[in-house]
Amino acid sequence: KSILLALSLGGATAFTRTPVRMAAETSMVKNGWKYDQNKFVGGLPGAIAPLGEFDPLEICYPEEMSESDVKRLREAEVMHGRVAMMAFVGYIMGEAVTPLTGKSFIMPTPVTGPANSHLAQIIAEQPLAFIVFVLAIGFAEIRRAQIGWVSPDEALFTLRDDYYPGDIGFDPLGIRPDTPEAFALEQTRELSNGRLAMIAVAGLCVQELVRPVQILENLGIQREVIG
Repeated sequence: KSILLALSLGGATAFTRTPVRMAAETSMVKNGWKYDQNKFVGGLPGAIAPLGEFDPLEICYPEEMSESDVKRLREAEVMHGRVAMMAFVGYIMGEAVTPLTGKSFIMPTPVTGPANSHLAQIIAEQPLAFIVFVLAIGFAEIRRAQIGWVSPDEALFTLRDDYYPGDIGFDPLGIRPDTPEAFALEQTRELSNGRLAMIAVAGLCVQELVRPVQILENLGIQREVIG
């Protein structure tokens, strides 16, 4: 119950600035990174040309925040980027692949039209599938909280000292870099793709709201949906 409470409040507080913590904090080295309050976002990778140290809203102030607060902001960025990358693929593939046409046990009810309307169709026609979907997301989020977050019984909205933002240990293909330099480079690439995906998915969503046709069709690419 305490974990669910932390999850429900964590998203809303991820981008809030918290008061300066006066107690001294001892930073640990994580994946070759050590927190430095004098550097941009505490020295975490992600400052990419041509924008460089881009923070126009002045959300992250390492001098006025604890290490956990800075890591919490990066955790939010990384996780939103990952969701956006999957969502982008879902927008394009979800409007065309066979499982959404009613010819697969995965989704026996036909799901058609713009991706913006797919979830509503699934809820209406296959509520059990939607419940399974929600439970799967809940399980993943609870597991992530157990790995990276301090129990809310000890402290609220606090990441573990030895936790690197986004590093939940999921690497089924074994592609995790072995050196700190390679890890920082790979993290920068992930952030770059995640940031682009967040902008792209927002654009796809708005496009389908303005003109409710499928994305590729809106681009003039004619294709037949398998029926």
